Amino acid sequence: MSLPGCRLQKTEFNMSWEDDDSNLIREDLKKRNYRPAQNLILNEKVKELVANSKPVYHLAFGQSPFPVVEAAQQALKEHVHEKAYEPVAGILSLREAICNYHRDLDGLQFCPDNVLVGPGTKELIFLLLTIFNGDVFLIAPTWTTYRPQCLITHHDPVVISTSFETDWKITPDVLDEVCTYTSLCSWSCFLIRANACVQVLSRPAHHKRNKLLILCNPDNPSMKGYEAHAQILCLTH
Repeated sequence: MSLPGCRLQKTEFNMSWEDDDSNLIREDLKKRNYRPAQNLILNEKVKELVANSKPVYHLAFGQSPFPVVEAAQQALKEHVHEKAYEPVAGILSLREAICNYHRDLDGLQFCPDNVLVGPGTKELIFLLLTIFNGDVFLIAPTWTTYRPQCLITHHDPVVISTSFETDWKITPDVLDEVCTYTSLCSWSCFLIRANACVQVLSRPAHHKRNKLLILCNPDNPSMKGYEAHAQILCLTH
């Protein structure tokens, strides 16, 4: 790809399993063509170019350009002396506030004991995938880190491909068909495209009852959103 004033070659930020340390990587990851999220690798390369005074128009990263809000900065200053380990699941008062937020905004009832606080969505999804026993569903296109996280945590994700005709969204009928198909068929990893299942990795299915759909809302990069009380509710049913 090209950036004003410089040129990036793809091989500059792609990992290679031919390196001397390749034996440190799990064989199953190499066979599944595991790669780190390319947007993160590109972002580091852009920072390197900027540090070397190269003119770069950075459009490959969605990091917020806004400063940390003043109230948050002040709260950090007031509590900076509190350095003891907190509960693993998160501060109780914060988990209670999260429950109250979703109760008032979404009409959902949660118990603080069932709330886990983390530094970001990526880590929380990774922790969930680490312990989850079941089939994992992704949509395509979607955020770049979900598939690598699945592979690291020993999941073969079922990818449901969306299209312009479906407004880049999945529907309850398609999701129901995919869940049924993966429970009955003899393979556990598919690329689902327009109601047709195409085998992409042959592996005996374990007929897992649990199903996990990782849904980015609004989706990145399509920017299509699902209405909470209509479309998402239909998907969960």
